Amino acid sequence: MFNYPFWVNDFDRVKDHRITHPEVAKIFEQPVAFWYGAKKNKNATKNLDKSLKRLLKRTLPGLPYFVLYNLPNRDLGHYSKGGASDATEYLLFLQEFCKGIKNHKPIIIYEPDALPHTTLMNTKDSDFRINLIKEGLETITEESDAYVYVDIGHSNWLDPKDAAELITRVSNDRVRGFSVNVSNYRSTKESMEWALKICEYNDNWNFVIDTSRNGNGPHGNDWCNPPGRLVGEFPTCDTGEDKCDAFLWIKIPGESDGKGNGGPRAGKFWPEMAKELVKDIN
Repeated sequence: MFNYPFWVNDFDRVKDHRITHPEVAKIFEQPVAFWYGAKKNKNATKNLDKSLKRLLKRTLPGLPYFVLYNLPNRDLGHYSKGGASDATEYLLFLQEFCKGIKNHKPIIIYEPDALPHTTLMNTKDSDFRINLIKEGLETITEESDAYVYVDIGHSNWLDPKDAAELITRVSNDRVRGFSVNVSNYRSTKESMEWALKICEYNDNWNFVIDTSRNGNGPHGNDWCNPPGRLVGEFPTCDTGEDKCDAFLWIKIPGESDGKGNGGPRAGKFWPEMAKELVKDIN
């Protein structure tokens, strides 16, 4: 079984939430992901090396797990738009990230939705992104010892064959595998079955599932702050399936998907939604 020294936050990720909404503190009793990437017109590379080294010094012997979310034209300009301004800035960001995690082996979730989004692009833009992802994965796997999972969306998006073909186009033999259901709500059972079908196209792939908000499964096809959802399985490497390395809380429960269903901007902590997600935790 894959093993990972999960680290649980010992500082508040959301200012004053324990005072104003104490029940949502249950979320931060679990290891949750750290996301890295630029908002519009911001530089994600400045002080990145130092910041990561400082964080890892604090967490040892445990390890956080990371999400890289900084490709140019991230989220195709939708609620989570942003990212690096061009390929050069992006690759510099990755190199600095690798410096910051040097001599450690953290989990990295690589660029949520970036590969599936290529199916919505014209050929020129799609080819540019595929080539940049491939180069980015080469950089990370050559310059770090991280466990790297390239994101491939969720079970209601691509069929397994198409998903496998996309992964194959960008991957190399040092990429651990792929991530599924990031920031989505598909059930763990459905996600597991879909991911295992993808693995039939390459025996060397493993995967992780985002279980942060899938305890009630999906709400139709509503992906933006659907009502009545619950957290899913707590982060663990004990998944019951050899190919599935971990259940992870990649999207931080309580952070908005965007301005749909009355939510605040994407990524902003929304205590009212957080309270709903954790209401069944004892």
